[in-house]
Amino acid sequence: MGVTGSGKSTTGKLLAERLGWVFLEADEFHSPENIAKMHNGIPLTDADRRPWLDAIHARLVALHAEEKNVVLACSALKESYRQRLAKNLLVEIVYLKGSPAFIGRRLSQRRGHFAGTPILAGQFADLEEPRDAFIVSSELPPEEIARKILRHFSLPAKITIDASSLLQKLRWRLLPFLFLLYVVAYLDRINVGFAALQMKAQLGFSDSVYGLGAGIFFLGYFLFQVPANLALERVGARRWISFLMICWGIVSGCMFAVHSVASFYSLRFLLGAAEAGFFPGVIYYLRSWFPASARAGVVALFMTAGPVSGVIGGPISGLLLDWNHRGGLAGWQWMFLLEAVPAILLGSAAWFFLADNPGRATWLSSSEKSWLQQTVGGEASPASGTSTAHPGPWFANARLWGFALVYFGLNTCTYGISLWLPTALHSLTGLPNLLLGLLSTVPYLAAAILMVLIGTHSDRTGERRWHIALSAFAGGIALVFSGFSVGIAISVFCFAIALSASSSMAGPFWAMASDSFTAAAAARSIALINAIGNLGSGFGPYWIGHLRDTTGSFRAGLLSVSALLSLAGLIALILDRGPQNSK
Repeated sequence: MGVTGSGKSTTGKLLAERLGWVFLEADEFHSPENIAKMHNGIPLTDADRRPWLDAIHARLVALHAEEKNVVLACSALKESYRQRLAKNLLVEIVYLKGSPAFIGRRLSQRRGHFAGTPILAGQFADLEEPRDAFIVSSELPPEEIARKILRHFSLPAKITIDASSLLQKLRWRLLPFLFLLYVVAYLDRINVGFAALQMKAQLGFSDSVYGLGAGIFFLGYFLFQVPANLALERVGARRWISFLMICWGIVSGCMFAVHSVASFYSLRFLLGAAEAGFFPGVIYYLRSWFPASARAGVVALFMTAGPVSGVIGGPISGLLLDWNHRGGLAGWQWMFLLEAVPAILLGSAAWFFLADNPGRATWLSSSEKSWLQQTVGGEASPASGTSTAHPGPWFANARLWGFALVYFGLNTCTYGISLWLPTALHSLTGLPNLLLGLLSTVPYLAAAILMVLIGTHSDRTGERRWHIALSAFAGGIALVFSGFSVGIAISVFCFAIALSASSSMAGPFWAMASDSFTAAAAARSIALINAIGNLGSGFGPYWIGHLRDTTGSFRAGLLSVSALLSLAGLIALILDRGPQNSK
C-alpha cells in the first residue's frame, strides 16, 4: 500500500513475477466517476471508495477459492479500508512510505500517470499509516524493495525465470509466423490495386466502380467484426485463425472469376467478411502469451506486416500481371489465383504450428508455462470490478466518437493511397508492370521503417497526442504537394511521406485509446472504434475514385483526404485535454 506514485504497481509486478503469484492493480477497479474525479484533482470520499473496495475484495475471495496467492497494489489509505479488504482473508501489508516532496517530484516526471499530482495532497490528508505493516522507503529502487520484502516474509521465489529471455523466446517462436500470416492477409486485401491496371479496361469498370469495389471490402469487414469476435471466443484463436485464412484464401482465389460489377462487389464483400476476425483473433492470441508490459511492442512489430506486404507484394504482383494471356487467363487473373495459394497453405499450417495457449506449448518448460500462466492470467481484468461502470449510453460518449473519427481519417488516407497507388504511379510514369511494382515498394518501405521509429519514440517518451497529430499534419501536407506534383520523384516522395505518416499514427493512437477506458468499457469501446474507423478504409478508395471520375484527376481526392487527415490530427490534440470522463 501507499499513496499514488509510491511505486506500488512497479514493485507489485516484480514480486508477482518472482513468486509466480497473481498481480492485481487496484486502480483498474475504479468506476469512471472516480477516475474523472482524480483526473480533475478532486479527492475521493469514503462513499466513492466503498464500491471500489468491495469489488477488489470480491476478486480476492474468488482467487482465494482457486487457491491462488495474490500481490495487490492498492492505496488502502485508511484502517477501515484495509479491514474491508482483508475480511476473511490472510493478508500481509507492505507500506511503501515516502515524503510528499519526493512522491510529488516523481509524479510530475511520469507522463500519463493514472492520477497525478492534483490528488496527492488529499491522499496524504486521508492517510492512516498502518501499525502492523512492513514499512519500506519508496525512495529505494524497486528491485531492492522487492528483495527486502521477500527476505522479510521469507518468501522464496517459486518460479525462477529469466523473463526477458523467455519473452525473447516467445517473440522468435510466434511473431515470424504470425507476421507472415498478416503479410499474406494484407496482400490479398490490397492486390486489387495492381489488378486494376488491367481489370478496369478489360471489364469496362469506371474509376467509381473500382473505388467502390475496392472499398466495399471494409463493409464486410465492418458488419462481420462482432460475429467474428463471438465465434473467436467460442472456438479459440488458433482454430479460428486457421479457418479464416483458408476461407479468405479461397475467396481471394475466386477473384479470378470476376466478370461483372456485381461479381466484383460480391467477392470483395465476402473477402472483407472472411478477414474480419483475423486481426482481433491475433491480438487475442498474443494477449494469451505476452504480459501487458511487453504487449505493445509485440503488437507494433506485428502491425508492420501491413507496409511490408506492400514491399514484398508490389514486385510480385507486377511480375504476375505480365503473365497476360498465358493459359487463356489474363495477368490479373493469374495474380489472384497464385497469391491466394499462400493463404490456404499457411492457414493449414497454422492449425498444427500454433499452440492454443502456453499450457499446450511443447517447446516451453514446465516452469516457463507456470510463469506465463500466473503472470498473464493474473492480468485479466475482472468484470465484477467494473461491470456497472459505464455512465450513459455509448452513443453519447463524445470521447469515443472522437477516437473513431481519428481512426476514420487515418484509414481513409492509408487505404486511399494503398489501393490507388499503382494506378497513380502508372498515370505518372507509364512504366511496365514489373518496374511499377518495384517503384511502389518505396512508400511501403518508408512506412515500415518510420512506423517502428515513431512508435518506439512514443513508447519511450510516454507522449501520444503530438505523435499522432504531427504525423497527421505531415501526411496532410504531403498529400497537398502530391496533388499538385507532376514529377515522378516528388510524387513518390510525397506518397511515401503520406503513407508513412498515416501508418505511424496507428501505434500511438491505439496506445492512447487503450489507456482512455476502464477495463469494463475497453473491449466494447475499442471494438467500436475499430469498426467505425475501418469504414474510412472503404471510404478512401471510393471517394478518390469518384472524384477522379468527376474531375479527371487525382488532385481533388488527394486534397480532400489531406483535409480529413489534418482534421484527425486536430481531434487527437483536443481528445487529450480535459477530464477523461468517458471512461
